[in-house]
Amino acid sequence: MAGTFQPSSMAGYSLPVYAYRRPPELGGRQVVSHPVVVVGAGLAGLTAALELGSRGIRTVVLDEDDTVGASGLSSRGICYAKRSLEIFDRFGVAARIRGKGVTWNEGEVYRGEQRMYRFNLQPEQDQKFPAFVNLQQFYVEQFLVERVQEVQCVDLRWKNKVVSIRNDDDAVWIEAQTPDGRYSIKAHYVIAADGGHSTVRELVGAQDEERSFYEDRWCIADVRMDTREEAVRKAYLDGIPTEGGAIWYHQMADGVWRTDWQIGHLPDADAEATPQRATERLRKLVGPNVRFELVWVGPWRFKKRLLQRFRHGRILFAGDAAHEHSPFGARGGNSAIQDANNLAWKLALVLQGKAHPDLLQTYDAERHYAARDNTENATRSAIFIGPASAGQRLFRDAILDLAQRHDWARAWVNVGRLSTATCYPPSPLGRERGTFENSTACPGACAPDGRFGEGFFVEPLQGQFTVAYFGARGPEVADRTLQVPPENEILFARYGVPAEGATYVFRPDGHVLARCTGIDGAFAREAIQAVLDYRSDA
Repeated sequence: MAGTFQPSSMAGYSLPVYAYRRPPELGGRQVVSHPVVVVGAGLAGLTAALELGSRGIRTVVLDEDDTVGASGLSSRGICYAKRSLEIFDRFGVAARIRGKGVTWNEGEVYRGEQRMYRFNLQPEQDQKFPAFVNLQQFYVEQFLVERVQEVQCVDLRWKNKVVSIRNDDDAVWIEAQTPDGRYSIKAHYVIAADGGHSTVRELVGAQDEERSFYEDRWCIADVRMDTREEAVRKAYLDGIPTEGGAIWYHQMADGVWRTDWQIGHLPDADAEATPQRATERLRKLVGPNVRFELVWVGPWRFKKRLLQRFRHGRILFAGDAAHEHSPFGARGGNSAIQDANNLAWKLALVLQGKAHPDLLQTYDAERHYAARDNTENATRSAIFIGPASAGQRLFRDAILDLAQRHDWARAWVNVGRLSTATCYPPSPLGRERGTFENSTACPGACAPDGRFGEGFFVEPLQGQFTVAYFGARGPEVADRTLQVPPENEILFARYGVPAEGATYVFRPDGHVLARCTGIDGAFAREAIQAVLDYRSDA
């Protein structure tokens, strides 16, 4: 679009440019075989490479670009949820994200210029990570790239574009284009994480279960401001500066604020995504006395897409290559990270000969369920934020009227149900025995956190099968065994532990695998073995 402002550098920072290296297979007579090839070095692909590399799985990552982010300094995904930070923590990346980014737990909702209410996403204080850290996506990807480059068994190749792919019974054959020509490689498995315009998806012919295009149009304006406002996410419905459209407004790193403007309802939407018009509307939003400068301006619209299957033989789709939806609720990037986290430990067990390949079917089952949940939540948010019909607007306005008068109606105000870890209640891996006081930590749920020893409970749950005995000591039957004493009342409450104690089993991705009342090592051992022995037709 003419008039947009999309540079690749700003004062104090330029996007990194990574060096292309000639692939060793180029010009070779034999096709080299690799355990895993990951296509795409975005959030999903880089997370998968780190997960696999941490387990010693030789992995090649192919990316057609030579930098991070997209369209210059576009902030893209900026809200990194507590669950994503827990995943990154195992690789030493979470601390960098938290140190560079802006932490927030609270938000405010406005109707026009009137503040309706303030909310807190994480009122409990004893958590290792906050509800969200805001950071431009290019920073997060840069931190992941730098960490991947330290892992010896991961080969990250820039300027390597996949141009053909063949999915056989025993391998996947790939041809890649480089500045020096084409070469072929073979992989036992391929992770297709090459984004919403996935080349692999098109080459394989993967079919959509759902596909639609939202006509509502928005403008992103990333702006550096001289302000001392607190780091609170602000959502404006019927915003004054946009003549009735919605506005999102919150802080990121480097004193830059992300603003999202609804422009589809305006007479000339194309003219809105320009520096001149963005400056005019920002001035109305922040007032006459706040100094600011534009960092990036551009339009966006969103689509909904969900593949029928995330597994196609030996090719597994993750992130935007598998599912797309509106960004409301910060569900895009966080979901991609969780896709990779769910898939990589299962794929590693299969490649190590410890689990049957059917275990990969549970990736499709669990993350397809998560994608549908995210899609439905994001769609409901999109309809509430930008009603497409008179009936939808009448319903939305009635809820806002109630919320202005009654606290109990605030839960109905849907300005983006913010991302939390998906629970996998339909997962075939979960098992439970006995009665628990709550369902917060049911099989399939992400492990609740709390103080534990000198640190936090989620810290030892990442990467391996873990058994935790609540109330008494039990036998060591997993990679890691924990004892939680009755004095830890917060963890006992969050895990709903009954008087006789409990045995909890955690998967390598930090989700609850199984639980039973009482201390029972045999139950824990059987739950873990059932994962390794899983058969889809059993």
